[in-house]
Amino acid sequence: MELSTQVKTFLVIAATGIVLGILFDVYRVLRWRLRPQWLITSVTDLIYCLLASAIAFAALLISNWGEFRFYVVIALVSGMLFYYRLASRYVRKCIIILFKLISRALHMSKKIIIFTFIRPAVLIIRMLFWPAKFMGRKYKCWCKSWRPPPPPPEEIPPP
Repeated sequence: MELSTQVKTFLVIAATGIVLGILFDVYRVLRWRLRPQWLITSVTDLIYCLLASAIAFAALLISNWGEFRFYVVIALVSGMLFYYRLASRYVRKCIIILFKLISRALHMSKKIIIFTFIRPAVLIIRMLFWPAKFMGRKYKCWCKSWRPPPPPPEEIPPP
């Protein structure tokens, strides 16, 4: 195999290690924010491992037709170590800020939907049923004067 092909493969696999490190940091932040139960954590760990394997395999197929050599392992590990030593802390902070922004945007959109659609609909429904509510009060007053009150509990004969 030519040296240029090996260098290209090394760089692609090292970049794959960096991408896998970023995905793992996203996963770590999600686990930290959501705090799932142990069963869900186990299942998501398995999903991450399968996803990471698929990404590494696809990168290996793209870069050198799937030939697995020792320098491929070195490239993947060196890419991950490079990422974790130099950029992981800052990327995690950016991911946390991004999740906070998304959370605030969702909260704000929820408030906008409530104030533009739900509150006016409730107000219109209340306005439509106001006459019925008023008639119900009148009807209750009319019923009380028309029917005699129920007998006290001690006057009811036993069955």
